[in-house]
Amino acid sequence: MMVIPAINETELSEIARKMQRAAGFGATWVHIDVSDGRFTQNKLWNDASALAGTKPPKGVAIEVHLMVENPDDALDDWLDAGVRRIIVHVEAAKDLAIMKEKCALFGVELFLAANPDTSAETLVAHRGEADGFLVLGVIPGLSGQALRPGQREKVAFLREHAGNATLEIDGGVNAANASTLHAAGADILIAASAIWNDPEPERAFKHLQSLS
Repeated sequence: MMVIPAINETELSEIARKMQRAAGFGATWVHIDVSDGRFTQNKLWNDASALAGTKPPKGVAIEVHLMVENPDDALDDWLDAGVRRIIVHVEAAKDLAIMKEKCALFGVELFLAANPDTSAETLVAHRGEADGFLVLGVIPGLSGQALRPGQREKVAFLREHAGNATLEIDGGVNAANASTLHAAGADILIAASAIWNDPEPERAFKHLQSLS
């Protein structure tokens, strides 16, 4: 099981600081939340061109979670920014085939996410159109929420019906539910407040990793 620290911020300087901290405690990936204030209730940092000019720490790959109203139009900018994985929402994406083709040209993985109230069957219907799936266990945009009911079952359904697709779960992940989510079939746990709100983020990160 992999644990990826999520970064949910409004300023690039804080994102850069947390990327450095994550690298320091051994993370090989970081997950950057991007929201436009339209698909989500709140607005987060969302400037792909600025990220392109920010060199990530050595050995750390970036995935961006595009919680935006029109990910199809935003995709090219994030590909140019040098990220390794782009996560778009099934509720917002219009042409996954074109998006997948563009990502493949850059050697970038395309994952498909679903909000808590979107069924697992909706994601399974797109099996083969994405490299993996992300179950968003909370309302998109705001960090610190509790995992909503039914998300473990959604992961288990995907594990049974989505073949070998990589499965991520994001939102409300903590030490109390990490083992259960991994047992349900999650390959990757995305955690923000469980890491960054702990007095010792490195200890929290490594503890989550140990719960596989």
